[in-house]
Amino acid sequence: MKKLILSLFFLFVLVVNSLVVADEPKVTIHYQNYAQFELISPEGSRVLIDIYKPDNLSTPATAEDLLLTTHGHWDHRSATFLKNFPGKQLYIRSGNLSANGVKVTGIAAGHNDGDPFLPEGGANYIFLIEMAGLRIVHFGDIGQSELTPDQLNAIGRVDIALTQFDNSYSNMNITNLKGFNLMDQVNPKLIIPTHLSSITAEYGVKKWQGFYGENTLRIGKSDLEGSTILIMLGANGDSFGKKMSRKWTDN
Repeated sequence: MKKLILSLFFLFVLVVNSLVVADEPKVTIHYQNYAQFELISPEGSRVLIDIYKPDNLSTPATAEDLLLTTHGHWDHRSATFLKNFPGKQLYIRSGNLSANGVKVTGIAAGHNDGDPFLPEGGANYIFLIEMAGLRIVHFGDIGQSELTPDQLNAIGRVDIALTQFDNSYSNMNITNLKGFNLMDQVNPKLIIPTHLSSITAEYGVKKWQGFYGENTLRIGKSDLEGSTILIMLGANGDSFGKKMSRKWTDN
């Protein structure tokens, strides 16, 4: 009788846990190559980052959206979109934004070693987006060899990192491993690469558990409970991920 009761109890726990995971709030992440991202909270709040192809957004921009631009290179901005954007934005600057349960913190950074950290109009900015209990960090075209103590303090815990690993403009490559060293400093649970190459992709899937996906994925806290994973999306997934990793399946 005791064994039956115990078995029924464990079965109950398993059912409850499965229901909790099934109902778990998840963030939707749309990726459009280079560094363009669209983050959507479970409630529908949206953060747009480095938009260079507005036509590829899931829906047109609204006054409720937040727009973040890390720096001024052509593949991270659209002048027309920036001019006509109806919502709040942080354009190449540090600072804070908040709307509908989403909080954004802009942190000055360097596009290359030696760049001054300016409050506005600097070489590059890191953006921390707090959404649905997750801390998502977009590193732009960061080219620092290491993050400073002040930057690390401002960034804090990182659940999801959107970052580059190979970019000649940032002097980032497989030889200096700058992108990988930066990730070792923040130790994210999930990494989605932006600028990438075959050799850095190969290094990444050896360092972390590697996956590939389409342009969109949904992520919740339960997906990030193990060791660090790397998911290559969009063109990165097509060019590199399919050759060296397995497909990510949303739960």
